[in-house]
Amino acid sequence: MIRYILRRVVAAIPIGVIVTLGVYALVFAMPGDPLRELAGDKPIPAAVLAAKRAQFHLDDPFIVQYLLSMKDILTGNFGTTFAGADIADQLRLRIPVTLKLTLLANVFQWTFGLLFGIYAGFKRNGWIDRSLLLATLVLLAVPGLVAFFAAQFVFGVQLKWFPVSGVLDGFPTSYLLPSLVIGLLGFAGLARLMRTSIVETVNADFVKTARAKGLGEQRVLWRHILPNAMLPVVTFLGLDLAGMFGGAIITESIFNLPGLGQFMFQAIKLKEGGVVVLLSTLAFLSFILINLLVDLLYGILDPRVRHV
Repeated sequence: MIRYILRRVVAAIPIGVIVTLGVYALVFAMPGDPLRELAGDKPIPAAVLAAKRAQFHLDDPFIVQYLLSMKDILTGNFGTTFAGADIADQLRLRIPVTLKLTLLANVFQWTFGLLFGIYAGFKRNGWIDRSLLLATLVLLAVPGLVAFFAAQFVFGVQLKWFPVSGVLDGFPTSYLLPSLVIGLLGFAGLARLMRTSIVETVNADFVKTARAKGLGEQRVLWRHILPNAMLPVVTFLGLDLAGMFGGAIITESIFNLPGLGQFMFQAIKLKEGGVVVLLSTLAFLSFILINLLVDLLYGILDPRVRHV
């Protein structure tokens, strides 16, 4: 298992280089001068503009800018944004916001998705099972942007149950509405997968054999059905958790949450390649870490994986 994890880590290095290089190339290819766009209609003295371009290496070739950005990331010297904000301070302020949003959304999604999926799987073809399939089908058909704006308008503007945007009301109040929408959209896929996995596992030969040996239903459930039914669900949860950062870009921008997603959106808009590469690297590292944790959990649920 350790050798397997080491191989995964080593294989991730060239993938990380390709991902960050591709992201930086896309930002570099965007038209316009980021410093002039930052200034807006205000005139910038030529000397000031030249000094700023030299400070951020904007006149250097693309590959030089990329290597300098990666050097800053590896040495922990993140520097400042074009507007002069310290990037390390921004990370310290914004990481907790994204973590709170992700944590709350996953609590809603995992709790209701797993509970409803397990119950529907064991009580299939009942009214709860049919209702769940219909409700999740509707949720899967709703685009995320539509759900966010509709929830904002109905529950924030009309009913005034939740804050419309910002974090002035603190945790968890300011995070409830976006987290509920994210959790509800993710709940649909998780519940359907959990239900399908339970149904397939209940009808498996090894479950029938366990019952034929006289094992009690509780032991069959906890020792045979659930551990095997959770294998595809664990993969889904790992990929979903790892992809939360991408969803945070849209969610935090719509609900005006000052997290990493909003920071990424602003950096892309202002062509701040160094910030985009830094955030992409953090997202990639979190993706690798979460996948390694999924592999370890796989080894716990299925001991055969430890010898791969």
